[in-house]
Amino acid sequence: MGGCVSIDIPCDKVVSQAYSCLFGDGNYIHMMKANLKALETTMQELRDRRDDVLRRVSIEENKGLERLAQVKGWLSSVASIDSQVSDLLREEPTETKRLCLFGYCSKKCKASCEYGKKVSEMLEEVKSF
Repeated sequence: MGGCVSIDIPCDKVVSQAYSCLFGDGNYIHMMKANLKALETTMQELRDRRDDVLRRVSIEENKGLERLAQVKGWLSSVASIDSQVSDLLREEPTETKRLCLFGYCSKKCKASCEYGKKVSEMLEEVKSF
C-alpha cells in the first residue's frame, strides 16, 4: 500500500493576519498612500501650531516672563514626534514602490503591512496633539 504523508501546518493565524492586513479594519497596505498624505498634512499643521506657540512664547519671554514647564514639555514632545514622522516619511518612496494591484497588495506584504501600521499609528498620535 502506498504511504500517505500528512503535514499539519497551522496557517489559520497567518491567513487571518494577511486578510486583516489587506482587507480588515487595519487595511494598512491599501490605506498606506492616503494615510501618508494625511500624516504629512497633519504634521505640517502641528508644526504651524508649534511655530505659533514659539512666537507667542518669545513675545512673552521678551516681556520678562518665563516659559512654563508644561510648554517646554509640549514643545519637546512635538520635536520628538516630528523626528519620528520624518524618519517614517523617509521610507515612503521605497514602500510605495512596492505596492501593486492598485495598492491592495505589496511585493513585500509583511514589511508593507508593518510600515502601513506604523503610519496609521503615527497619524493617530499626531492627531492627538
